[in-house]
This record gives sequence, structure tokens and C-alpha cells, in this order.
Amino acid sequence: MPSKQVLFTIIVPTYNREAFIGKTIASILAQTYQHFEIIIVDDGSKDNTEAVVKAFNDPRIHYYLKDNGERGAARNYGIAKAKGDYITFIDSDDVLYPIHFEEALKLINAGKEVFHLAYEYRETDGKLLSTKTHSKDLNEQLIRGNVISCIGIFIKQGILGGDLLFSENRVLSGTEDWLLWLRLAARHSFAYSNTITACMVNHDSRSVLNYDENAMLVRTQLLMEGLRADAVFVSKMGHHLNRIEAHMLSYISLHLVLSGVKNKAWSYLAQAIKLDASELITRRTIAIVKRLVF
Repeated sequence: MPSKQVLFTIIVPTYNREAFIGKTIASILAQTYQHFEIIIVDDGSKDNTEAVVKAFNDPRIHYYLKDNGERGAARNYGIAKAKGDYITFIDSDDVLYPIHFEEALKLINAGKEVFHLAYEYRETDGKLLSTKTHSKDLNEQLIRGNVISCIGIFIKQGILGGDLLFSENRVLSGTEDWLLWLRLAARHSFAYSNTITACMVNHDSRSVLNYDENAMLVRTQLLMEGLRADAVFVSKMGHHLNRIEAHMLSYISLHLVLSGVKNKAWSYLAQAIKLDASELITRRTIAIVKRLVF
């Protein structure tokens, strides 16, 4: 064990999640390792989220209501309030399994400062959709797409701060986490555990399920601008910029082909391959071509 008991801060951004957040909080309180604080940042909910939270009588729960500013701003608000030795996150419609913090301690005891725990993706009825684990160097995987989520990420106190935070540009919402992970990857080595310790729950109102072509183009532009503005990233990982932009463009292509807009899908895919030829042999490109041809 470390020389002192590790305190975890788990930050829960929320917006109109009265139907889900109670289960999320209960899953945190059920941890086998009990030394933690819960910071709930209510990003301007209009429903009964506050009442659900305050029904839990636990001094470790800290509730803050703020004006709506989207997920990046809510998470940054929580980071500023955090007292823990390690900071982690969970969305207010997902759940932790009891060993989540216990598994994190194993990596902390091994000297890891930034790491990710595996999770699974299930329907609300419990049906397993997929598992999210890693098999290679995580820093390298991050160059090829956002392979991690806020659920399961742990970052040592003091690493985040200054300009190394989530972007608060609401137009970037949905990609603001990948921007931060890439910037962190230029400074730290990401470790991981493939023990599944959490569950992301699929439901119709998940904000990440929304898609808009123009919004994705703007998000791509903002992501690239954010990376190019980071001198450390450019110095250490700037040679991967084309690879990252190609990934974003092929993502747009995939959604367009799924929507039946084949001409535009071809155009975006061609742009992606022109930027980085390795995009030609990805599973995503193979799926896009199959849809375009057949």
C-alpha cells in the first residue's frame, strides 16, 4: 500500500438525469474500497436531479449546481473542487462494479499516474453489447482513435490544471475528451488494466448518439487546432496529426454511408486516405467500402 490511504475523487457531470443518477451514485457507494469523495456537477438540470442526489445521506457526496456549459466545463468545475489523490470520472447514466477503486489501487501501487480500467457496454435490460479492453500500447492506440472513455480513466492529482483541462468549447462536445487524452499522451505514459470494473449503459437519450455532419466537420477542425496549439504535443507527437485527422474524416464517412449518402461518404473517405494511406486498411474503411459497393 502507499504510505497513506489513497483518496479518490470521482466527478459526475450531470444534466437532466433523474432517471439514472440514483443508480450511478448507489454503484459508487457500494465500492469495496470506501475512501473517496463524490463531486456531482449539475450542469443546469431542469428536472428532479437535485432531489435524487440529496436523498442520499452521505457526507462524501458534494453537489454543485451551475449554469449549463456542457460536459467539458462541468468536468473542469469538478476538477477544481477535487481533494483526492487521484481524479476519475463517470457519467450520470453509467455504473461502477464494486471492485472499481480496488482495481485502481493495484495500478497506483505499481507507480502508475495515468491509467484506464476496462469496462463493458450493455443495454438497459442487461444485454451485453461489447467489452472495452486494450491489447497494445495505449499511447499508440490513442493516435488511431479515442479508444478510452471518461469512465475508467484515473489521473494523479496535480497533472490536470492550467491549460491542461477539458476544452469548454461546447461545439467540441463529444471530442473534448480525446483532445485531452492526446495532450496527456504527449506528457505521460498511459497504463491500463483489462479487468472490467464498470458498465456504460446504452439508452435512447445518450447524447453521444446524436450525429450531424456539419457539427462533426467543426469538431474535426477544433480538434486539430487544439493539438496544433499545444507545443508539447507538436514536439512529441506532431508527426501523427495527419493520422488523427484521417480518423475523424473516415468517421464522418462511416456515418454518411450508414445514412445512405454515398457520394459524400466516398469524398470523405478519399480525403482520409489521402492524408494517411494506412486508413485504407482499417476495419472502418473496409466496412465503409462494403456498404458503398454492395
